[in-house]
Amino acid sequence: MKKAFILSLSMTVMALAMKAQVKTTNVKQVATLNMPTDGGNNGAAVAWHPVQKKYYAAYAGNTDYPLAVFNTAYQLVSPEDLTTLFDVRGMWYNTVSKKLEANGYDDNGWISYKLDQKGIPQDIQPLQEGMVQPDAQSLGVFDALKKKICFLTDNRIVYYSLSGEPLDESIELELKKSDVNEGGLTDDEDEEEYNKTALCYTGMANAEFAVLNYASLQIEMYNRKGACTKKLQLPDDAVVYTNFNFSYANGIWWLFDKNEKKWIGYK
Repeated sequence: MKKAFILSLSMTVMALAMKAQVKTTNVKQVATLNMPTDGGNNGAAVAWHPVQKKYYAAYAGNTDYPLAVFNTAYQLVSPEDLTTLFDVRGMWYNTVSKKLEANGYDDNGWISYKLDQKGIPQDIQPLQEGMVQPDAQSLGVFDALKKKICFLTDNRIVYYSLSGEPLDESIELELKKSDVNEGGLTDDEDEEEYNKTALCYTGMANAEFAVLNYASLQIEMYNRKGACTKKLQLPDDAVVYTNFNFSYANGIWWLFDKNEKKWIGYK
């Protein structure tokens, strides 16, 4: 019994030590996507289309807000008056359907975009109808390994099938309050440091998901067990928000600056 207790205690100490040794790496600005400025304030998402070799960036909030397409040199290649045609929240490239897809506000469902030969969206195709997400403002991402759509709700990642069915599958993230606020926050307030709606899927082994800790200007990366395995320190002048305006595409972390109407890329 004593040996078992000692072994259990040793494993607990080792686990705590591993958590405490999460590496923090600095990132710097590497790219800028200048969005059309006619309408919109919140950046919904940036998605990378691996076949078209283009970035797709959308505003959240209205079907008439801009949708912009950029090439690999981060130059706008779509018309200035191109709109989302859909009240976008999350946006992703689906490796199963080979299409650019998005989820919408509240019960607007999911759609896919019909692209012309140049990769410019021309129309939308409804995929799922109704409330196929946990919250009205949820931003969906595509888990390319599991071939499912996932969302952040509170401190959990929840899954939906490609047919829109909520799944009995979730990941509870072991969120940790930042050092700068560690003395003043209660347990209930820990989550107030995090962007509430934006979730990133990276595809990186043991760091598949990421959330934004705006209080510490850090991007925290989590594995499929919910453990934080990496931290990325943003520059002091990085612009962060409590909702929306955070995305990941083609190996680049994107933060939207509402005042400048730009997605700033970090790596």
